[in-house]
Amino acid sequence: MVTNTSTPRLFVPLASEPFRWFVDGQKRWELRRYGRQYTERNVWVGRRVELRRGYSTDESLRGVIVETMRSASIRELFAKVDYKTIVPTADSEAEAIEIANKILGIPDGSQGPVFAFRVEIET
Repeated sequence: MVTNTSTPRLFVPLASEPFRWFVDGQKRWELRRYGRQYTERNVWVGRRVELRRGYSTDESLRGVIVETMRSASIRELFAKVDYKTIVPTADSEAEAIEIANKILGIPDGSQGPVFAFRVEIET
């Protein structure tokens, strides 16, 4: 895989639990609301990424984006990507949607475009 070393790595702050899922190797995809920083313009295959637990900590993982996917909703995304690779603690797709909505601040029953990217963690 070719990576772009001249572009600064993408900084992705994570809550403690999703960060631990990446550390433990349970989580492979990161999910965000589509827009602003999280679009094809800023997130692409080959871009280096820094996943950090919050903003004011040195705990971080580095990796490379190896796949991206835009979807009209979380439900549509989960039809293409196994929900366990995004929310590994969920026991069902419905629970994964509920957890993802809570993490992303999406009101219950609301739908909107989302952007997911799969990260290969550097060892």
